[in-house]
Amino acid sequence: MATGFPILTLEDIVPLCDPSEITKAVQDALIRHAQGKTVSPPPVQLEFPEAQGDCHIKTGYFRGDRYFAVKVATGFYANPSRGLPVNDGVTMVFDTHTGTPVALLRDAGWLTSWRTAAAGALAAAAGAPPGACTLGIVGTGHQAQLQAEWIAEHLNMERIVVWGRSADRAEALASALCAKGLTAVAVASIQELCAETRLIVTCTPSASAVVPTQAVQAGTHIVAVGADSPGKQELEPSLFARASVIAVDDREQCLHHGETSHALRERLLVASDVVLLGDILAGRAKGRLSADEVTITDLTGIAAQDVAMASLVLEKMQCRRDLDR
Repeated sequence: MATGFPILTLEDIVPLCDPSEITKAVQDALIRHAQGKTVSPPPVQLEFPEAQGDCHIKTGYFRGDRYFAVKVATGFYANPSRGLPVNDGVTMVFDTHTGTPVALLRDAGWLTSWRTAAAGALAAAAGAPPGACTLGIVGTGHQAQLQAEWIAEHLNMERIVVWGRSADRAEALASALCAKGLTAVAVASIQELCAETRLIVTCTPSASAVVPTQAVQAGTHIVAVGADSPGKQELEPSLFARASVIAVDDREQCLHHGETSHALRERLLVASDVVLLGDILAGRAKGRLSADEVTITDLTGIAAQDVAMASLVLEKMQCRRDLDR
């Protein structure tokens, strides 16, 4: 790490980030966001269809806190064929009182990946039906693996079933999870996955629905992660008409370009039908009313999470410096 204006690389950041502390920071961020304690403009989204890529720029701060952050995250889904990771990015951190740059976090997109995984784990716990012990993962990429690992740890899941549009990649992810000490299998169809689990996480870059309404069983909770920019979709909109609880991380984002937006455009719900995940986590709203209902949480990713992650890294860095003195 350089002296003066700190530029932290992924190698600097990883030792500072404990999953339990990340999860707590993300939970606090979602709750504060629901309470209206964040300042954040709409995100900027750039699409690169020729390169199968996208870029998200999110910025914001917590009222009264020390830092504001500008996060740039990219996802280029053909990168593995080039020998490159799908995700990359940086976070710039500034002082809210002076505007002075505080640090540049060259985290290669991992802070975004971790906070998304933590949000998925919190959302899964908020709506999971009683006794859920099998986790269904729709998707085969980097975030699919993180969701499986973080939720399995957070909820002590006994088994994971994986489905993806590529059977080979689904088998590879199941094998990777088994290598981590988890019990995981790939299944041949989305219908089979839905039949085996009542807790499903969707994390694909799909532009059309991959989860059909008729396949989803009563009592299922779905955490939709993939539709984080315009043009993406993973769930059939009619599924929202079955849901008794629809939770979102941010109302405006999800109704504009999240999974929920497709149901809104088809007039299957109105804005007042959705509740904020932060309110559920704070105990101000319920994530589930009965064991046999369908519930959905739509996650688009919010700047509050990125500010929380940047603040956590800098606080941990300062603590380490203090210990080294």
